[in-house]
Amino acid sequence: MPAGLSPSWITGAIILAIAAASFLLVRTVPPLRLADESFGDLLIGHFAPAEPQHAGIAMVALGEDSFAALACRSPVDRGFLADLVGRLKAAGVRAIGIDILFDQPTLPELDESLRRRLSEPGVPVVAISALEQTALTERQQAFLGTFLSGIPHGYANLAKDRLDGSVRWHVPAAEDGTPSFPARLALALGAEPSAEPFRIAWRAGPDDATPPFPIYPAELVHLLPPGWLAGKVVLVGTVLSGTDRHRTPLSRTGASMPGVEIQAHVLAQMLEGRAGGRLAPGWEGALTLALAAAGVALAMAGPPVWLLAASGAALTAALWAGAATLFAAGGPLVPLLAPSLALAGGIGGMAAHRSLRERADRRTLMRLFATHVSQPVAEEMWRERATFMAGGRPKPQQLTATVLFSDIKGFTTICEALPPEALIRWLDTYLEAMTRLVGEHDGVVLRFIGDAVLAVFGAPVARTTQAEIDADAARAMGCALAMGRELEGLNRLWLEEGLPPVIVRIGIHTGPLVVGSLGGERHREYSLLGDTANTAARLEAHAKEVAETTSPWCQVIVGEATWNAAGPGIAGLPVGEIALRGKSNPVRVWLLRDGAFSGP
Repeated sequence: MPAGLSPSWITGAIILAIAAASFLLVRTVPPLRLADESFGDLLIGHFAPAEPQHAGIAMVALGEDSFAALACRSPVDRGFLADLVGRLKAAGVRAIGIDILFDQPTLPELDESLRRRLSEPGVPVVAISALEQTALTERQQAFLGTFLSGIPHGYANLAKDRLDGSVRWHVPAAEDGTPSFPARLALALGAEPSAEPFRIAWRAGPDDATPPFPIYPAELVHLLPPGWLAGKVVLVGTVLSGTDRHRTPLSRTGASMPGVEIQAHVLAQMLEGRAGGRLAPGWEGALTLALAAAGVALAMAGPPVWLLAASGAALTAALWAGAATLFAAGGPLVPLLAPSLALAGGIGGMAAHRSLRERADRRTLMRLFATHVSQPVAEEMWRERATFMAGGRPKPQQLTATVLFSDIKGFTTICEALPPEALIRWLDTYLEAMTRLVGEHDGVVLRFIGDAVLAVFGAPVARTTQAEIDADAARAMGCALAMGRELEGLNRLWLEEGLPPVIVRIGIHTGPLVVGSLGGERHREYSLLGDTANTAARLEAHAKEVAETTSPWCQVIVGEATWNAAGPGIAGLPVGEIALRGKSNPVRVWLLRDGAFSGP
């Protein structure tokens, strides 16, 4: 964790980073963007709310039956089109849009007849043109320009996604300012379409069998009852299989939509001033941030991996179900990929952060306590690390514990008598045995001070009940007695090797302590501060004044608080109240007796 930053700041930074990454990646990485659009298409295709057929727009379609009766299929019979436009005007339509490209000549008299019909005043008629990038020959471009001279027109080119070819957006004006076909129709009807590209707001029909716009076969227009087309904007176009058909979000199971129907959707949106129906980017960003926070919070709760995965899957399913329900009820379409990625990223990111932090905490604990604690104590420390770890190091805390301080009698004389190698080997054997015994009694060896051993029982995990504090004191006294018994065997071995025997003095005291990690990054150790640690050391020093021993190889002096916690299982003699150096009040102390000692 960077220095100077609190855990809450780190957590907030993780949430913001995950949310920003999810939000931006979906917009910049093509596969993710396509996946996001595809998920939106699924919602539109399957959950778009039903709407009545549009009352102001109708389609007149030229299908296979229409072309079967025409004299010319391609180019479309201009005489039939001229007659069709005349019938539509006579029916009292509001405007006519011709989604048929006039890029080739037919019989001159028929072409001119259609041009006159399109140019007649009264009902506005708009034809389609093509942008320069359209695959037309120079001859076709020239004829198209000549034919449309004086006739309102707009380009019919569709904006297709480069990744999957779907039509999702509409561009109302080309780079040179040429309006699109529906934009020119909207202008002719007195509307002001947006000049900026926009997402198409697709309309669903009343049911699966009914299209969103009324569709009438071109060859049957003359049979329609009066009033069916009156006041409507009519779009004329082909609905042939494999010709001018395009994929849209409404194209379920791979079905495509005729270009004229796409133009009808765009025109309806322009005339009604409808937005694209998608959740605004600001709200999408807020939702993404909320899902990232939810994922982080879920990971911080620390459930098992299987439960974390199941919870993440359940939240994702709830997000998708909620988005589908909201959209089906007429609400905005909620983009799903960025929030879903944020949720997964929040879970994974915080889980990774927690794992890294736990590794760092474990390294810190092992650096401070490695080889100094028993396996049960190590496991307890790791389980309870949240209670005494902060910022990657043990946090300062006040607790009640028992301190054991031991020292070898006459150590200075022994040091002078032994050569260096023998001294170190002898001392290593002694300290290893004492450390092992402290660990076996669930204590923690904090440091060696030459031959002296400083150990604590009841730290770094603070005890919360008097019973736990008393148990620590009993373990410390049991450890001291075990040290004396261990020395019986060690001294026998050392005598055989020609090494000096050892007598140990031990002071034990129970009381309040301030504990914590002291030092910097290069060197750090877990330390005890307070009168209890000092008292234990002075009790050990006071053992020099006591003639009695605990056993032939050990003197154990304990303070009153420790003795009171021992219970009936510990034997000892009261030494009395003694004044310890540096303390104003006398301390009542006892000498422990080891009844199990078998003699030298």
